[in-house]
Amino acid sequence: MRLMLARAAVALATVVAALAVPAAASAAPPLTWAPCAEESLAGYQCAAYEVPLDHDLPRGATTTIAMARRPASDAANRIGTIFVNPGGPGGAGRNAVRAAASRLSPQVLARFDVVGFDPRGIGASDPIQCFATDAEAEALLGRMTGVPVTAEQISATLRANYEYTEGCKRNVGPLLTHMSSLNVAKDLELLRRAVGDRKLTYVGYSYGTLIGATYANLYPGTVRAMILDGNVDPAQRTGARLANKFARAGGFEIALRGFLTECDRAGVACAFAGNARAKFDQLRDRLRQGPADLPGIGTVTLDDLVGYIGETLYDVAAFPEAAQTLQLVHDEIFGDPLVLRVPSAQPLPKAPPVRGWLPDAYEYTGNDAFFAVNCADAPLPRQPALYPGFAAAFEAAHPTFGRAEAFSEVGCANWPPVGERYAGPWNRRTAQTILVVNPTYDPATRYDFAIRMTQQLGNARLLTLDGFGHTSDYSVCVDDWYTRYLLNGEVPPWGARCAQDRPPFPAFAA
Repeated sequence: MRLMLARAAVALATVVAALAVPAAASAAPPLTWAPCAEESLAGYQCAAYEVPLDHDLPRGATTTIAMARRPASDAANRIGTIFVNPGGPGGAGRNAVRAAASRLSPQVLARFDVVGFDPRGIGASDPIQCFATDAEAEALLGRMTGVPVTAEQISATLRANYEYTEGCKRNVGPLLTHMSSLNVAKDLELLRRAVGDRKLTYVGYSYGTLIGATYANLYPGTVRAMILDGNVDPAQRTGARLANKFARAGGFEIALRGFLTECDRAGVACAFAGNARAKFDQLRDRLRQGPADLPGIGTVTLDDLVGYIGETLYDVAAFPEAAQTLQLVHDEIFGDPLVLRVPSAQPLPKAPPVRGWLPDAYEYTGNDAFFAVNCADAPLPRQPALYPGFAAAFEAAHPTFGRAEAFSEVGCANWPPVGERYAGPWNRRTAQTILVVNPTYDPATRYDFAIRMTQQLGNARLLTLDGFGHTSDYSVCVDDWYTRYLLNGEVPPWGARCAQDRPPFPAFAA
């Protein structure tokens, strides 16, 4: 009897231990690298790796993760692999190897392989596809309005989103309900094991910071180095998505206010200077009443304006030309009709189909994945009729971006239920301090989110970039901390700040 009880106790302990370890901790076969076949990745190495479709069924069906590698230039002194995710969700990551030289120093590239991967269901990783052709997707996207104002626009947008989601349900298959960031983090753990690294080195941008935070709390003991740049608020994004959407709209408003303030401060160096705030609001409020037909430019809509300025705020280098374009459009609508004006900038670019901007073989894979990930990760109200009321409240607080943000994920209202998601805890102490980096005027991932990310993680340090754009850029100071941290684990002191080396509106050359 004592022997039987002892055996039973051992068996129970084994079961408990197995349940305590995430499924991705199972053994991972090694990777096989070969020259990439795509022209865009010529000169790099590629690999495909099978991971469980459902990590709770590790011996069941699989899905493929596609990767690209830039090998370390000093192989004799190689430290390991840096995995990079560019964000999205819906963004393919293999091309991160091409951008590595612009984000990582030569010293880092000498000592590390850089691996970009397309997360499950995205890019070359068994991409999900809600429709058979681009034309089918575009028919629905064309019925959506990014900033719906009229009753007709709102009704058409709600109906088209419903039909879009129904198309995903019909056509995607089993992967549709296994797209959560929880699964991506478990995939990443298998990839770490497959490249042979004892611990993970990871750089995640934008949405990629949620993947990083999720991984850090699933596998805190295997974090060698992790940079999270352009941060989400993990607790709010996964636990209170509607409030998170409201806060995100506020982040765009803060960045817009900074753009307009810097424009006036720059004077003649900014073509839109001279009470830029009032001029922008006048332009926005006019387009809210309906489109404007401008000679030589064409029809300009509220969608065009909001989409254009939102995209501009992602890159401080785009500010001067955007100011010229805004002034041109403002002059055409409100200027003296007897004054001869010569266009000094390109007309306002037309807004792309709603969320259909990511290039894939089927153009809207990224769009489909945007829904699949966000709808899996975060609870949103499942009554479409509520969203016009949300939009009105959002717009009252955030007049330029609130309405668009409220409607941007209304497709989740009838998304199939997903049980695989991670919503915390976020405070497990990692083996290495995580480096959190964020610009103060980041539109999509506002600075407050980075503060909260730092506070929520169990072991993190915030590096502030005083500047503009989505994720850190144009800063030798930030680049230096990247290098020191990735090579040596050195973190900046508490309260450290970096300057942006590119001003928003450089003075005109003499």
